[in-house]
Amino acid sequence: MHNESTRKKRSKGIAIVLTTLTLSITLPLAGLGFDVATLYLIKSKLGAAADSASLAGARALSQGATQGAQTASAIGTAQSYFSGNFPAGYWRTTGASATVTVDDTSIPNYRSVNVNATVQAPLYFLRVFNQQASTINVTATAGRRDVLMMMVLDRSSSMNGVVAGTGQTACALMKVDAANFVSYFAPGRDQIGLVAFGSSVYFYPSTTNFTTPDANGNTIPSLIGQLTCNENTSSAAAIARAYQELTAVNNPNRMNVIMFMTDGRPNGVTADYSTVQVNGKCSLPVGTPGVIAQWAGGAVTSGNTAGVMSATTTSITFPNDGYGISGSSNCQFNQSNNTALTNVRSDIPNLPATDYFNNSTLGPYSQANSATWPYTTPFNPVGAVSIPQQIVVASANVLDNEATQVRTNTTLNPFIYDIALMGNGPVDDMPDTLLLQKIANDPALAGQTGIGQTFYQQQINQPHGYFAIAPNASQLGVAFDTIAEQISIRLAR
Repeated sequence: MHNESTRKKRSKGIAIVLTTLTLSITLPLAGLGFDVATLYLIKSKLGAAADSASLAGARALSQGATQGAQTASAIGTAQSYFSGNFPAGYWRTTGASATVTVDDTSIPNYRSVNVNATVQAPLYFLRVFNQQASTINVTATAGRRDVLMMMVLDRSSSMNGVVAGTGQTACALMKVDAANFVSYFAPGRDQIGLVAFGSSVYFYPSTTNFTTPDANGNTIPSLIGQLTCNENTSSAAAIARAYQELTAVNNPNRMNVIMFMTDGRPNGVTADYSTVQVNGKCSLPVGTPGVIAQWAGGAVTSGNTAGVMSATTTSITFPNDGYGISGSSNCQFNQSNNTALTNVRSDIPNLPATDYFNNSTLGPYSQANSATWPYTTPFNPVGAVSIPQQIVVASANVLDNEATQVRTNTTLNPFIYDIALMGNGPVDDMPDTLLLQKIANDPALAGQTGIGQTFYQQQINQPHGYFAIAPNASQLGVAFDTIAEQISIRLAR
């Protein structure tokens, strides 16, 4: 009995010792686990705050008239975002701070915003080892490429309709919204040019000083404010002229962009018509581009067509749309001081196989069904000058083919962003939303069925832009803002 009692007492003593030894190990481990989990939580929050600060700072690099002002804007914005996303005293932390620096010299046409964030995180169980706090440090960097952007604005006659509830024309609203759009970009760094089109195309070369008056006192915003709206919709020629500027500048370090806004279907073909004329009396200047357009409605097969009109103009305030091509003589369309443009079919019955920019007037778009109007009639150049619908189909084809030229430039990798202004003209002249999605190569094509999905698969490896709709001109500003935000997201990658 005595031995049994002694063994039990010894067992209890050993249990106490083992328990004490176990607790001496497990309690610090539990404490370490708690502190590590706390540090991880704080570091994750600090990293997210630094990431958001660097991205916001990169986007803010467009704000300011000078590079110094833009740098200050980026630093101030990044600091504000950091403070907003990492509140003082978060999980009893102290001394949270972020150092923001901007590097604008290491890489051409690229600026980076670096955020180095630090905070003191409290320790709890590890204080038994005289460790009161731990320093956490994270770094985040976001960059912004400079952009080379050509703005391409529709100034066709349909833009002169008064928008309900505004008392203003769509043209007037567009000028205000497009000028405001320019403010999203950085003077001195970004490079912006302008194309405005009806039948003829107006061109202003790209410049980094787009808010500084030139020798004639013009800026990009002031030129937009001066433009007048008149005549037709030579969309392909306008985008071709914008693309010529991108290739002339030839800077792959920049993000190359064409921003295209239209309120209707393309309805004019720009070409060298001296190669297809039949009437021997009619003389056209060889190698000079001219425009033939439809004046009867895009869906009809009979009605007025007109030409050959001047393809370019040097005036933003009074375009020479609706004027016969300079240098033509003895032509029916050029009688009585350009008042007989609808007689062009007497001089030129056929459209050429390619436009002035070497884009085919044939499909594939004319052989697809549009979401808003079916191009079910294949294009036939023979006799097409007298058929409004054939001119529209050819115009859609050359626009589609021109956009393909742009997107398949693997040196510059240009992006096309476009806006459709709806409700601003006859139903059969409304913007073709599927065509505009296709030329922008909008990622939304991926979610479509039928021909939209086919287009997406055909163009999947080409640069993806963005397509925005303005239901009417009073909402055009929202569409411009959406496009600006989409471009800004790309710039800040």
